[in-house]
Amino acid sequence: NNYKNLVEINFERDKEFQELFQQTKTSHDLLQYLELTYINIQFDQNTLLFLDEIQACSDAFTALKFLSENFPCDIICSGSMLGIAVASSSSFPVGYVETWEMYPLTFLEFIDAMGINQSVIDIIYQSIENHKSIPTGIHEKFNQFFKDYMIIGGMPEVVQTYFQTKSYREALMVQRQIVDDYRNDMLKYAHGSEKIKARECYDSIPLQLAKENKKFQYKLIKKGGNARYYESSLDWLKDSGLIIKTYRLKNPDIPLEVNKELHIFKIYMADTGLLISQFDEAVIKALISGDLGYFKGALYENIIAQILHSKKKETYYYEPSQSQEIDFIIYYQGEVTPIEVKSSRNTVSTSFNNFIKKYNPSLALKFSQKNIGENSQNVHYYPLYTLEFI
Repeated sequence: NNYKNLVEINFERDKEFQELFQQTKTSHDLLQYLELTYINIQFDQNTLLFLDEIQACSDAFTALKFLSENFPCDIICSGSMLGIAVASSSSFPVGYVETWEMYPLTFLEFIDAMGINQSVIDIIYQSIENHKSIPTGIHEKFNQFFKDYMIIGGMPEVVQTYFQTKSYREALMVQRQIVDDYRNDMLKYAHGSEKIKARECYDSIPLQLAKENKKFQYKLIKKGGNARYYESSLDWLKDSGLIIKTYRLKNPDIPLEVNKELHIFKIYMADTGLLISQFDEAVIKALISGDLGYFKGALYENIIAQILHSKKKETYYYEPSQSQEIDFIIYYQGEVTPIEVKSSRNTVSTSFNNFIKKYNPSLALKFSQKNIGENSQNVHYYPLYTLEFI
């Protein structure tokens, strides 16, 4: 849409360009080589140079510094596990590149891909602003859309496949291929023993979230597992963008960052659709038919964590006792804000009510499958699908 020409170099596929960047020390030399290779393309403001899988060529990282200062066309770089590559690179040109972190599609992007009319979206925004019930027909439809979003997830190829085929099975096949690709990337980009440990941690996440107490436990990865053995592997997965880490708070006071317990946390997958794809097909079939079973709490927590993460919200949780827990605590409009997530239309929560009485937050948010409800003091009731709207 924005350029007349596109020149794409994939460093995993085009090995000769790895050698080129190893040997080339100036932008002038690189430009001459490109002009001879792509003889019909003029490298100017109408051309985009796209360097894909740049993590496979550390010399290309180094080259970005002199290319950003003296190159005639725009350059965009992309790569798998790029967070890992940047973190481990001593030659990354800090200050010379603009870095964007990519996320799975959010719910609003998902319904945009569905082609939902903007006038319908505006009705929901207006209902939230006026704190009035969303029209029942729209509300029920969006509850279904949100369930579809949770099962399909936000990986672009999965979403595209689903909308083209209208088939959960076709989407599932793509999801499982993506997960297999992730596992292969772990073997390709992790170092030494991290290759196996990262994969073991990643594969344990569905089991971790299926528990009533969703606190991450190393012993569930492997008998005798502990933090000393697996902690660096979890950090690797976090840096790679595959997981979301949510720490428990000692107390919900500002600043939250100071009150997090570094060794107690939950792990969510960065895409809920990929999480579901790891279940047995009989379980997935039940989920599609609406029977969420004992996974329902985990799935709705995961999708809420995913949306908050895409909005760059640091998430915490609070567990003052074994029988009480606040699902999420975030900063919202500069205030400490508790969030309760209900997978059904039942919005009763003793833990949440006790928290409100004790700490009296200026705002508390409760999400369920119910329509927008009347405020009770400082508690606002919303449908799950409205989180991103808010």
